[in-house]
Amino acid sequence: MRTASKRILLLWAACACASVATAQYETTAQSAREGALGGVVLFEPAGRCVALDWGRAWMQAEQAAKSLRLQLPVGDGGTLRLAYEHRGTVDYHEQQLAAAYALRVSEWLRVGVSARGLHLGTSDAHYAPHRWLAAAALLQASAGRTTLTLLAGSRPWDEVATWRLHLQAAYRPSDRWLTVVELEREEVVRWRMGMEYAAAEYIRLRAGLATRPTLLTLGVGFRWAQFELDLAARMHAALGVTPQISLALWF
Repeated sequence: MRTASKRILLLWAACACASVATAQYETTAQSAREGALGGVVLFEPAGRCVALDWGRAWMQAEQAAKSLRLQLPVGDGGTLRLAYEHRGTVDYHEQQLAAAYALRVSEWLRVGVSARGLHLGTSDAHYAPHRWLAAAALLQASAGRTTLTLLAGSRPWDEVATWRLHLQAAYRPSDRWLTVVELEREEVVRWRMGMEYAAAEYIRLRAGLATRPTLLTLGVGFRWAQFELDLAARMHAALGVTPQISLALWF
């Protein structure tokens, strides 16, 4: 039983660092792994890594999102995550800096807090810049192969803070399979779900669905030595395909 538990923990840790959303407890920027799983937010423990993400925007071909993430274990059972993201074009840009700390208080319970600063502006100062600050708290309980997560936090919108709520259930029927179902409540209710299959020791196959907007997502992940590469594509009936890529280095 202990050997099986260790294998599950190592498998979860091997993929967890490919997540900006985990780093900041927000879905503004996502890793390719999360994108391939329907856009779910992954809340998983992991070790030391540095990662880069890139994704193309739907509406403007020249607009892309780039992010840099760093994750380090701090203290006894704690994890510190830092993330910087930039998205936009030559004239318009969004930048955000996020920091989060998660602590395992027992074998089955984790708690976490995070803060995120966001800056919006244009290069020619055509629009006045906006600066926002958001915060969130995480509560996660695990029992056997099931993990339940509750995330509550503020999200600035039109200079007015609104509340965001995430409810998520993750289940591993076996060491090879991961299933995640997530409900997000903000201004509207969104459902997301994704499945991941370990086809081989170094290969992960992924697929997912999402609502508001309706999306079909696919992806694959590769792990070799200290390197991890994740590829994803989100497909929308009207807006086409959004590619994503994440590269992580474990140290």
